[in-house]
Amino acid sequence: MLDDSTRQKLRWVQVSDPAGVRLERFPDFLIVGPQRTGTTWLHAHLRLHPQIFLSEPKELFYFSSLKEADKPRFPSRELSTYLRYFRDPPWRFALRSALALWNFGELYRPRVRGEATASYAALDADVIAEIAALRPEVKVILMVRDPIERAWSHAKKDLVRNRGRRFEDVGASEFVDFFTSDYQRRCAQYVANADRWSAALRPGHVFVGLFDDIATRPVELLLDAMTFLGVRSERRYVSKEVGERVNPTGASRIPEEHRRFLEDLLAPEVAALRERFGLSWQDGRGRAQPVGGGMR
Repeated sequence: MLDDSTRQKLRWVQVSDPAGVRLERFPDFLIVGPQRTGTTWLHAHLRLHPQIFLSEPKELFYFSSLKEADKPRFPSRELSTYLRYFRDPPWRFALRSALALWNFGELYRPRVRGEATASYAALDADVIAEIAALRPEVKVILMVRDPIERAWSHAKKDLVRNRGRRFEDVGASEFVDFFTSDYQRRCAQYVANADRWSAALRPGHVFVGLFDDIATRPVELLLDAMTFLGVRSERRYVSKEVGERVNPTGASRIPEEHRRFLEDLLAPEVAALRERFGLSWQDGRGRAQPVGGGMR
């Protein structure tokens, strides 16, 4: 049940009927992005595990919509509405059980519930504090990618693919406006985002994954994520399609003018990643080169 002391900590999350809130359904973990760092790939493979429940649809946008009443991507600020996404309807439970028996010879018995909304990476500290108040033991997976390559991939998706346009239809100023928007700048601040989450959660409850590992060591990345979530971490739970790309925008090198602009714009974020996680993308091709202590 939602007690009074927890309710008093909630400013943005709305609870009109405490009796209707089932906190046991609150997610045990969140995949928080940001966009174009492999969260769709991670969601697609973790959802196959018989001990993991992931919400449908993938992105709920609940916590990132709490402060945007004028343009909500989630239909309500009511916590009870959000929690409805964390139970299986009978037909889906039956389907998941059948798939678990067929693929793994065991029943579908989820031990942890989660969701994957990429925009949660850039949540404000006060919203993160409310998440921690509702589930003090919640865990978070944050993915890291070359900030320059991530920004370019996100721009291609939002400005070109999603709008059905050609690259040539997008003017240089439109790319600049996209790159310099407040949200895009926050997406690039991996270290600040990780620190904001870590400050609110219990020690060891933030997992930082490397986008490059999806191409170079996908099995190990998934097994590490399973261990972090507290479910059985075994190779048999990894799909044969683990090496395939999910939700790609198409390969293309960043035009030199945009690369130079992004290198200047995101220089502080690139330096912070090198200092904190020992990562560098010096070859300019989006492949991480360890230069120090690594990710841990």
